[in-house]
Amino acid sequence: MEKRVIVTGVNGFIGSHMAQKCLQSGCEVIGVDMQPVPSVGPLKYYQLNLYEDAMDDLLMQYKPYALIHCAGMADVNYSVKHPDSDFASNVVISRKILYSLKNASPATVFVFLSSAGVYGNPEQNPITEEHARNPISPYALHKALVEDICQYFVKQYDMDIRILRIFSAYGSGLKKQIFWDMGQKIAASGRLEMFGTGEETRDFIHITDLVNAILLVLNAPREEKIVYNIANGQEIRIREVAERFCEGCGMHKDIIAFNNQKREGNPLNWCADISRLIKLGYKQETGIAEGVREYISWLQDSRILK
Repeated sequence: MEKRVIVTGVNGFIGSHMAQKCLQSGCEVIGVDMQPVPSVGPLKYYQLNLYEDAMDDLLMQYKPYALIHCAGMADVNYSVKHPDSDFASNVVISRKILYSLKNASPATVFVFLSSAGVYGNPEQNPITEEHARNPISPYALHKALVEDICQYFVKQYDMDIRILRIFSAYGSGLKKQIFWDMGQKIAASGRLEMFGTGEETRDFIHITDLVNAILLVLNAPREEKIVYNIANGQEIRIREVAERFCEGCGMHKDIIAFNNQKREGNPLNWCADISRLIKLGYKQETGIAEGVREYISWLQDSRILK
């Protein structure tokens, strides 16, 4: 019997890729989003405003094996400027969904896509799941609040919840964050002016590896520890990423300039300890070199870059 999975935010970057992966894995997928037309098919699709609409009826109807919660804002800079909106899209919606699950389908596995942002600037790298949380942006704070709500539902109602702290996800279709910004700047001016010093680091994970990791966590036996780092355990300097991007665009790295200014809410250095994920069988398929080339090809196919 195929597994039935609900994916919220199914028209978004992670949600659309997640739904496609679930379909390829033989799952029946029910997609939920605020947009009138689905971007993924073939699936059952429901247009819901999760700020207002409860999911009780939908959950009662389908009783899914899992709900993968991909809806919500995922933009640190937006959260700094609009913290109330970010709170609603992350905390309010997630809380409503959890209560709907408790009322209508408490046996459903709830997969919450959190963020490495909850760690803030860690005291040491690599970062284990036990590392203290120290949010430095409204976005990260709100993710931490939802994590706490998830822990409450586990303890109070014995619900099966998995919290995934995703590090720096990227891939074709992502229209924000570092690779999108670099493409936009090069297209506009032929220059690449970047925040920071270039010595900042991130632990990147390509979208194909990300959705594979999500399924591994979803299908793993239930454990007492419910938090998983989702990354590759590789610390990569922003300067290296920028140089790879320029090379992929056929441009010299001399066009890169760092302004030495720190953006509010952005941590300095990240590298994940992914021991728990590796124990589930995770193996990286798309390295940073291939991932950057693929992203540039998508920008060119989309006529964003020449």
